[in-house]
Amino acid sequence: MKYITLLGEGGIIWIIFAVILLCTKKYRKCGLMMGAALILMLIINDGILKNLIARPRPFNRFDPADPTAFAIWKDFPFPNIVRKPSSFSFPSGHTSSSFAAALPMLKTDKKIGIPALILAFLIGFSRIYVHVHYPTDVIAGAIAGLFYGWVGIVLVQKLEPIIKRWWA
Repeated sequence: MKYITLLGEGGIIWIIFAVILLCTKKYRKCGLMMGAALILMLIINDGILKNLIARPRPFNRFDPADPTAFAIWKDFPFPNIVRKPSSFSFPSGHTSSSFAAALPMLKTDKKIGIPALILAFLIGFSRIYVHVHYPTDVIAGAIAGLFYGWVGIVLVQKLEPIIKRWWA
């Protein structure tokens, strides 16, 4: 899980996939959809929602040194599996970017979309496993990511005539 969660770090795996798809004629439109979805995710999810909701992460909430921590968790040792993120917890950015990128891949071609969706699910689950997110962070991240993916798909389809002229 430590390595799976690192795949989603900064959305880098999805950015790499989007760039690779942009370089192929068959999947160029999918790469554009992924790029649009990832940009939306970055602006809305990481730029606005996380700071607006400002939910502390599990390791902050139950820190034994924190006087506001729940008493029942005072002696619970949280593992240090990965570096602790400094951003807020809700919604999960790793999960949002994963599902935002996986949906256009699924819409374009099930052969690449189904493995992408499985990877998105695993990245989301890994965030709970490594104790940096609550399950609700990941569920909200998946829902938000699917929304960003859908908007990316619709946006590229609506702008397709302009994009085709520009790309030619």
